[in-house]
Amino acid sequence: MTLRPKFPHYAVTRPDGLSFTSIQRTVLHEAQQHNLSVTEQTDKAFAVETHYGQYRFEQEGERIAVAVASSRRDWLFLLKDQFVKRLEELQPDTANALRWSDSSAAGEPPLNLHFADLQSVSAIGTSFLRLRVRLADLSTFTDDSIHFRLLLPPEGIDPVEWPVLAENGTTVWPQGKNALHRPVYTVRWLDKAAGLLDFDVFLHDGGRITNWAQNVQPGATVALIGPVGGGIPSTQRLLAFGDETALPAIARILEMLPDSTIGHVTIATRDGAFCAYPLTTPTGVSVSWIETPPSGALAELAKAAQDELPNHFLWFAAEKSEVLRVREDYKSRGKDNANAYISAFWSKP
Repeated sequence: MTLRPKFPHYAVTRPDGLSFTSIQRTVLHEAQQHNLSVTEQTDKAFAVETHYGQYRFEQEGERIAVAVASSRRDWLFLLKDQFVKRLEELQPDTANALRWSDSSAAGEPPLNLHFADLQSVSAIGTSFLRLRVRLADLSTFTDDSIHFRLLLPPEGIDPVEWPVLAENGTTVWPQGKNALHRPVYTVRWLDKAAGLLDFDVFLHDGGRITNWAQNVQPGATVALIGPVGGGIPSTQRLLAFGDETALPAIARILEMLPDSTIGHVTIATRDGAFCAYPLTTPTGVSVSWIETPPSGALAELAKAAQDELPNHFLWFAAEKSEVLRVREDYKSRGKDNANAYISAFWSKP
């Protein structure tokens, strides 16, 4: 198998039962959706480059050699993890049996597991707390890497069990009484040079993270894993919808989009959360704040807005039942999934 020499770190696997034609069709389609560079394409091999490195697939007789290569070991792990997770959706048995040439890493902590020192906790209005943490290395958090998982251990468990790598390169999470609470949060602000990262916690009754954030003290160790999923939409036409839980992500996106961006943002809130949460918007983007509507109403607003502005990128994040309605409607329109981000940020009990 041929690897480009500019990548010093690499791993190879030769999974059984993987069709070259099928995986080529899937990977190249996703490369087109995400504007990734296809650096090689023949009837026997193809390669795709991402921000983190390269995927290369080559037909070797009856099998396919899959190589991932990167300039950094932690980025190599991200490439492997993403490939295996995608393969799990397509062929779970093949993904479970997969082994990499550097499988000696099995049993070690994932390279995107970080332990940070809590620097401060401050109020943002009456509905959010902003937590600032210091990490030893923030280099994997790029400008459009806006999400991570906060890892909260179960109470009364000592020592805490942390995730480790499986033989197929994915992350194995503690189970049962050792299971970690691992909600996704948004990187609200970061300073790579100083190693500082801010994230905002929406305060609500009975929330496990709410209780933790209201009681944790500076100096405490905070565990997180990331970056994970999501990013800044590559668009200058935006339709965004969300509830309070989506406010930090919406705020970060609006700050990162070009000032030439046009569109509209609708935020459903309660208890006056909008009065104190700051938003900086491009000149051509308007914002509507509405009192928390009945279940399903935010989804209906998103549907109607798409009828009026069909060429805008759709960003929708709220409670799971709302999200399912929007996903179903978006699918029925036959639109390109690359032009939407539709995600459940929480679900009702």
